[in-house]
Amino acid sequence: MMDRSLSSWKGLDPDRKPVFLGYDQTERMLAALLDRAAAWRPDVVAGIARGGVVPATMAATILALPLATIAYDRAAARGEWIGPPPSGKRVLLVDDGCSTGGTLRTVRGMLVAEGRACLTLAVVHDPEHSDFTPDLSHPMRELWRFPWERGEATPDGRAHRAAGHGPDRRTEQPFVGMEVDGVLADGDGEVEPALPFFRDDRAAVITGRPESERARTAEWLASHGHGGMALECRPDSLSGPALVARYKAETATRIGCTHFVESEPQQAILIAALAPHLIVTWWSAERGRPFTVGAAPGTGALPDPGPLQFR
Repeated sequence: MMDRSLSSWKGLDPDRKPVFLGYDQTERMLAALLDRAAAWRPDVVAGIARGGVVPATMAATILALPLATIAYDRAAARGEWIGPPPSGKRVLLVDDGCSTGGTLRTVRGMLVAEGRACLTLAVVHDPEHSDFTPDLSHPMRELWRFPWERGEATPDGRAHRAAGHGPDRRTEQPFVGMEVDGVLADGDGEVEPALPFFRDDRAAVITGRPESERARTAEWLASHGHGGMALECRPDSLSGPALVARYKAETATRIGCTHFVESEPQQAILIAALAPHLIVTWWSAERGRPFTVGAAPGTGALPDPGPLQFR
């Protein structure tokens, strides 16, 4: 079934940078809501799979309550228990985010029909698009992204949502952005033989090479069996490590990457700080292995020079 409300999802705008809500931040935001949940005295916490399972687990742990899970069938617009239904009659129903309100409203109706009392909680909700306001939630008008939602903005994921469909894990497989120098090519211009597996149709080269070298780079990719990969070269006017890293981070976000593979450690650190929603890997050709990078900018460490001028 097509849901027109989903075609207005804010993630369809490729230039909109998501606010990344990592596991620590999610737990802090959730904990800020749980005093009121505890006062309601629930018997059980129920998480709506998939996205609601993580915050529901956090809530059940903090409140020392049993945890149950509910599957939501979007096509049929109905929910059902995963495993035996819990005995508790007062259910704290948890989802990660509430974009349109359809899921929480439907599952809440299911619980009420079973004769249960229900308190709804979403870590965040969109007050501009949701027509259901959870009992406990933080309003957020920005596009949010949880760690388990990285795949929603891949090219296939966006196309699926633009057609009015809900999230589908088949469209959310990793989409990898990568530098060419030191990743695909070593110092001698040969394909790096130990590079981790990736698929050309789910990868793009996002390189610090200037636009003036596009033709030469495309020719090299084609000659080494990667002619089908998308190619993004930095504008000739951009230079310097910070601006090049920002170009890579913003381009990877715009085209829907979930991962970025970089051969230069400073670039990897800057990209990870600029785009925490990406899983950033420093690929060490010398060691023949990847290192996952996490970083946060210090005060004044990453000045904003204004909008980048893309080709």
